[in-house]
Order: sequence, then C-alpha cells, then structure tokens
Amino acid sequence: MSDAAPPLRGKVFLHDQLVRFSHCDPAGIVYYPAFLDLAHATKEDWFTQALGYSHFDLIRERGIGTPTVNLQCDFLRTVEMGDTLRFEMRMVKVGTSSLQYELLGKVGEIECLRILQTVVFMHLAHRRAVPIPADLRPRIEAYLPA
Repeated sequence: MSDAAPPLRGKVFLHDQLVRFSHCDPAGIVYYPAFLDLAHATKEDWFTQALGYSHFDLIRERGIGTPTVNLQCDFLRTVEMGDTLRFEMRMVKVGTSSLQYELLGKVGEIECLRILQTVVFMHLAHRRAVPIPADLRPRIEAYLPA
C-alpha cells in the first residue's frame, strides 16, 4: 500500500501571454474586453496543446463550435502593457454537451482576474447542442478536480 496522498486536483492548463500595446487603453492597462480575447486564445490553445485536437479543426472538419452561454468575470487587479499574464485553466463541470471552466489570470503570484465560463458544443449547421465528442471527453475530464 502506498503512503502517497492522491492528487487534490486534476490537470491544470497553464498558458502565458504577453500583454501587448493592442490590449491596452491609453493608460497602459488592459482594456477589460481584451481579457476575453486573451481568455479565448487560452481556450483555443488548450484544445490544441492539451486535448491534441485544434479548435479550428473542430469547427472546420466536424462543424462543431463552442459558443459561450454563461460568463462571469472578476477583475481584481490591473494588468499592464509588458506584463506576462498566466492563465490557469481548470474544469469545474463537464456535462453532456457543455463545459464549465475556471480561468485564473495571474501576473507572477498576484491573482488579477477570475473568469468562470460555460461553453456548449454546438452543431454549426443545425444550431443545436450536440454531445461532447467521445474522443475528446476523456481528455477534457482529465482537467476535472481529482
């Protein structure tokens, strides 16, 4: 019998992004809608890097999109041009056709942003929810808490 404790959490996807001039307002801080673009880039890269299947291919080859159906954001601290914003992405819930995940945005150890987002897998031609693809489900579920 092993004495090692089981992990408290599942996988966490880490995604670093340089805050650029184009993300900022004239004061040099991130303009709040830009955070959503950065968060979306994190989701796209999670598909490619963590799930091994690109978001682009999901749309183009399978005709499945992942529109947002619920979004909550807490802005805790400013983020400035030149900062590296690290997103930590964790699954909260995985349903039949939807995912809810949390994105924590940090600069260094300082938490600056918290996003809770729900997306649904949708057949683009029919505009109806579809089950999460069977080949992606176990890879997604690996990001649920242990």
